[in-house]
Amino acid sequence: MKTHYLGLELRSPIIVASSPYTATKAAVEKCVAAGAGAVVLKSIFEEQVVHHAVAYDYVPQGMGDSGEYLESYLSDAYKLDFLHLITEARVTGVPVIASINCVSTGKGWMDYAAAMSAAGASALELNIFFAPTDPDVDSVELECRYAEVVRQVCGVVDIPVAVKLPMRLTNIVAMARTLHECGAWGVVLFNRFFEPDIDIERLKFTVGDPFSHPSELRNVLRSAALCSSAVPRLDVAVSTGVHDGSAAVKALLCGARAVQLCSAIHEQGFEAIGTINRFVDEWAARHDFGALDDFCGRMDYGRTGDDLFQRVQYMKYFPQGTTV
Repeated sequence: MKTHYLGLELRSPIIVASSPYTATKAAVEKCVAAGAGAVVLKSIFEEQVVHHAVAYDYVPQGMGDSGEYLESYLSDAYKLDFLHLITEARVTGVPVIASINCVSTGKGWMDYAAAMSAAGASALELNIFFAPTDPDVDSVELECRYAEVVRQVCGVVDIPVAVKLPMRLTNIVAMARTLHECGAWGVVLFNRFFEPDIDIERLKFTVGDPFSHPSELRNVLRSAALCSSAVPRLDVAVSTGVHDGSAAVKALLCGARAVQLCSAIHEQGFEAIGTINRFVDEWAARHDFGALDDFCGRMDYGRTGDDLFQRVQYMKYFPQGTTV
């Protein structure tokens, strides 16, 4: 079942998300052999370079004022590794999407983006998350930072750019439209960032489960249906909660042009890609859909009516006067 995403023709709507499963040529080859339509290479993280340099700068007995030099040196070496991976992954025959994750609105985004584009990446995915921790920074200012990163990156590359967004934005539809106006070709819903758990005996934060669960899909379907309807020229990919073929079909019906897998591969192996592909094809055949365009977006916000997306659902399940 072919699809078009970010101006690219994919042999399948199943994309392997930025993850350890796209971090090496060997892993990418397994994704392709299993039937992936594209891969998003493991992200290049700006803060890894910065933190590595700082660590060296504070080695016992010191290394002098080496931080700035090391940051530049490590950044170049780190970047070269990713550029080499792009070159290697391209020979697998599927579109290779580079992923960039920076910690600021600074020059790093543009430098990495230009290098990835020059290395032959088919598209870029910007993994943007500015933590809302400052009470003096309102939502408008925060969202303007997202837009500015996208505008600057799109100004230095000539390949399609998608933006992987966090779940907790004030107005996802308005944000999607703004990003499209800044040059983005697509949005990916949603970014999974660090969410801690708490050890109540040792009274300390611990690492929460980094993998998605099937139940999380319901948090994404509404946003996908809204965005694909409100900004139809912006491609949507669903990246949270897709663990089986049924979930993939639901995302496509809501208007997603593709779905991204990570947790499903972690749980089921690379075979999950082929299993989901077969389900989508068999489901489409049962419903006499000959191509993805015949059903993609059939359940988006513009075609199904307001009630299914509004607060009225709560009132239907919990009418006034209901007692427990």
